[in-house]
Amino acid sequence: MARTRIGELLVAQGRIDSLQLASALAHQRQWGGRIGNAIVRLGFLPEAAVLEAVGQQLGVPFVEIGERHIPPQVLSLVPERLMRSRRVVPLARLSDGKRGPLVVALPDPGDLAAIDEIAFATGMQVKAVLAAEPDIERALARVLDGQVAPRPAGFGERRDAVDLPADTNPLTLLRDKTSLH
Repeated sequence: MARTRIGELLVAQGRIDSLQLASALAHQRQWGGRIGNAIVRLGFLPEAAVLEAVGQQLGVPFVEIGERHIPPQVLSLVPERLMRSRRVVPLARLSDGKRGPLVVALPDPGDLAAIDEIAFATGMQVKAVLAAEPDIERALARVLDGQVAPRPAGFGERRDAVDLPADTNPLTLLRDKTSLH
């Protein structure tokens, strides 16, 4: 059974309209990447809303890790090198049984190789949940390195942000000159 495309799912949910989807598809054709990234870059939806829909599409929950406390005994279940190499964060142990399951946040919950590697290393069943890559990076920095990474405040913190020149509109320049006198 074919799954619904993410853009079509967002339109069906009323989160974006068909014109916004067409714009995002044009952006994707022009610049490449995933449609969800195009929707976020164009400012149609925040990343969390797109990831929530992706989670629905994949049948996995979307979580925001944020400043969530992760018990040290849960962190100790997954080797640090595995957390760093696979960019995963163990969040919770759902039962006290030897086999788990262990809830692990991944940027791609469909990455079966990563899930299998975690299951092998821990000896537990793994329940994958979706999390945003920047959220995972901040959580790893916090729990492994003790760093508190600030959340980006706006577009200026983005790697792809563009610095625009000063306003050169003649009317603005004229207004500024008259306000000086």
